[in-house]
Amino acid sequence: MADANRKNRQAPHWGKFLNRLNVILIAVFAMFAVLILRLTYIQLVEGDMFTHLVQKTDTNVARVGVPRGFIVDRNGEKLVDNEGLQAISYTRGQDVSAEDMARTADNLAKYIDVDADNLTDRDKQDYFAAKNIDRLTERLSDEEKSLSDDDIYEAQIDKIEAEDLDFSDQEMEAAAIFKKMNAAYAFTPTFIKNEEVTSTEVALVSEHSDELPGVAAGMDWRRVYPKDHLLRSVLGNVTTSEEGLPAEMADYYLAKGYARNDRVGNSYLELEYEDSLRGSKAINETEVNQNGEVVRQEQTYAGEMGDTLVLTIDSKLQEKLEKFAEEYLQNRSAPSNNQIYIVLTNPNNGEVLAMVGKQRNEDGEIVDNALGTISSSFVMGSAVKGATVAAGFHYDIIGTDQDNVMTDQPMNFAGTPTKASWWYTYNRDSEPVQLDEKMALARSSNVYMIKLAMAIGGITDYYDGMSLMNLDPSTPEKLRAVYQQFGLGVPTGIDLQNESAGINGGIPDNPGNSLDLSFGQFDTYTPMALNQYVSTIANGGKRIAPHVMKEIRQGQDDYQNGSVVYDSQPKILNTVQISNEELAAIQEGFYDQVNADYGLGHSAFEGFNIPVAGKSGTAEAGEGIENVTWVGYAPYENPEVAVSIAIPGVEISGQSTNVQEMSREVLDMYFNQED
Repeated sequence: MADANRKNRQAPHWGKFLNRLNVILIAVFAMFAVLILRLTYIQLVEGDMFTHLVQKTDTNVARVGVPRGFIVDRNGEKLVDNEGLQAISYTRGQDVSAEDMARTADNLAKYIDVDADNLTDRDKQDYFAAKNIDRLTERLSDEEKSLSDDDIYEAQIDKIEAEDLDFSDQEMEAAAIFKKMNAAYAFTPTFIKNEEVTSTEVALVSEHSDELPGVAAGMDWRRVYPKDHLLRSVLGNVTTSEEGLPAEMADYYLAKGYARNDRVGNSYLELEYEDSLRGSKAINETEVNQNGEVVRQEQTYAGEMGDTLVLTIDSKLQEKLEKFAEEYLQNRSAPSNNQIYIVLTNPNNGEVLAMVGKQRNEDGEIVDNALGTISSSFVMGSAVKGATVAAGFHYDIIGTDQDNVMTDQPMNFAGTPTKASWWYTYNRDSEPVQLDEKMALARSSNVYMIKLAMAIGGITDYYDGMSLMNLDPSTPEKLRAVYQQFGLGVPTGIDLQNESAGINGGIPDNPGNSLDLSFGQFDTYTPMALNQYVSTIANGGKRIAPHVMKEIRQGQDDYQNGSVVYDSQPKILNTVQISNEELAAIQEGFYDQVNADYGLGHSAFEGFNIPVAGKSGTAEAGEGIENVTWVGYAPYENPEVAVSIAIPGVEISGQSTNVQEMSREVLDMYFNQED
């Protein structure tokens, strides 16, 4: 009875349990049915879409540098060229791990030889860590394992022991390869090796491409100089792919679409005309799978090489003059005289035909210093007297319709040494000489220039022992105002960087120094400024900016057929403020200096086949030392070349430097090149 009652009490509960179980089973069955239906739908209806997603790759576009444009002389002779090179490059995927790169580096080291001499301990540590990160993690303490990602990596590096870095030769090369791969930017080809790559290495890399993801064999280029060291300082340099963009200009170049490892011009013409020389980048498409691995690389646009710069320089003339300058320093100069500068231009348009600078360094080696023609300045002496005569005309001290004769004799002033013309130095018994402005230039009279400066400064009478305290303090600035019209003491405007305007000595404490300025003994000027000065005299009074860029032609291998995209035109900076007749008097004085019997250059140029006008100069540059200079142009009636020569530091005794004869040799090289 009791058992029956117990069963009756349990039956309702058991039934409820069974009902709940049935509900759960039905629900589970329904869920499975829905899942099966969903899977069936995905498999049959959307299967292709998901398969595509799994196999989906991303295509990234990279722009790759092309060979730079050529630099040629006015006759098409190449001064800067490109040499093609076989190369091995690596393109890094977006999410490629250090471990994957180390594996690729290990494989690549089997097939190419690379220089590992410059590896640092940190380079080797990074390579070891990429291959053994798990081992290094095991060496960390629990506290170190809780560090941030950056700090934990440094902790792992600290756990590397000396014996871990005992690499074989091949491992050293793999570490060097890994270093370049690890520094690469995503989807930007980076050269692993681009010098002395052998055909065997190219073949091996191509053959084993399946185990070298991102690695490709291709071509690179480098700048070469067919004329060797000719004008190297002016042509400038290009960064290497390792150097890439200069840090101080990186943001500027990146904003213009450059990559960080792009090669760019970093000095002078290569820098000045970077936009023209760089060319149009090639476009490479890189396809990457879901693992970040590069699965395809294809060039969709070959790019276009940079434009060709055509210079005004005549490289054959430049070569001859450089050889001439080197021979002078080797055989005719003294220890104090370790520089020589020669500039030739077309006075009618400012084209620089040759700019020669040679310097003997401390080791006795003669090196190129063509940039010294625009950056080095010296006291130039009597060569600048044409500008002083122009100042006399400008301030109405002399005139073409009046008697300009003055007496040349030694001048003694209170508180300053005797001032005299050069012939008094050699013959103190010389009689006073009567000179007009033309003869003063031809015979190079210091006294004539001094008297012009005195008159500009308000002193018209001279007597022995007189004081110069009444000389107008503005006299130097009045002289300089005229000198600058000819290009002396101001930038010439040449299309090169870092030009010097020379040194302005300011207002001298001793008034006698104001007079020294009148015959080139106070301020300093560059050889290029000296050339602009004589060019202004030669062309009838127009100061034209010198330039070395003649034109730019559209880039292609056959550059001579490329269309002209830029053609330089003469840039007139100013016209001198004296009359044509007054300028003609200066020109005649220069002509007489070379051609008249009493001219200082007559004996040197006697019998020369082209009529020349010119002016020589000497300037004290220290005890027993002087700078010698010459300026001139030819032919006299229709000038086509202007010349300036500056030879600083000549020893007055023990060295024979006849700048007049040297100027004849220079002009002979220009006019009689075939001979």
